[in-house]
Amino acid sequence: MNVYRIGQLAELANVSRRTIDYYTQLGMLNYEKTGSRYRYYTEDALNRLQMINRYKEQNMPLTEIKERLQVLSETTVDSEQVLLMVDKLSTDLRGLENELLELKPLLEQLDEQQLTYAAQQLSVRGSSLLSILAMLA
Repeated sequence: MNVYRIGQLAELANVSRRTIDYYTQLGMLNYEKTGSRYRYYTEDALNRLQMINRYKEQNMPLTEIKERLQVLSETTVDSEQVLLMVDKLSTDLRGLENELLELKPLLEQLDEQQLTYAAQQLSVRGSSLLSILAMLA
């Protein structure tokens, strides 16, 4: 497993050292300390930082992000429950696809500025969803 010093982690996650310190103080990131004075962060910390960034892109408050991270840490894996959740998510996605198809005629009536705004909103959320799905795969 890879371990990173704070500077390396900051560079990989494209955040500042100060941000990592802040998230560590909030209990959102954990580190290991060896005999030296350096803090070492694992691959898990990098993954958590990437998740935090995705949640922040969705304008989620840090308190909610912290709660989600805690739930992920405390959750034990029940494969049957995971499969049920995947089935539900698949059903939800099909529903969203149908809603988008219903929206298509309405989108065609928007002016250029409104259409650009709608596309930006969908793009941010869609790319966040794709990133999460990629992490899960």
